[in-house]
Amino acid sequence: MGVSVWEISTGSTLFPEILQVWFDFGHDQVFAYLLLSADSAGTAFAKTLRGTPTCTDSNSFCVQSDISVALGFAGFLFIGLSSLLSGFRV
Repeated sequence: MGVSVWEISTGSTLFPEILQVWFDFGHDQVFAYLLLSADSAGTAFAKTLRGTPTCTDSNSFCVQSDISVALGFAGFLFIGLSSLLSGFRV
């Protein structure tokens, strides 16, 4: 937030543009890999829960966990797209 205030008040960027672009690209990559690994762990855990008495017809926990995993993979697709677009700027 401080950098944004600096840019607005002075009319110039704090760091060179190429450094900012590489910073964005690097963070997009890191967040995409972190999200994919978290989704993989969530998928494995959801599969493990299927064999337990936790998943019954009257309990919506497993349905919610499946939806959570699906939304995680959808989020990965959007972050991957963001990483792809920021890669074109590098």
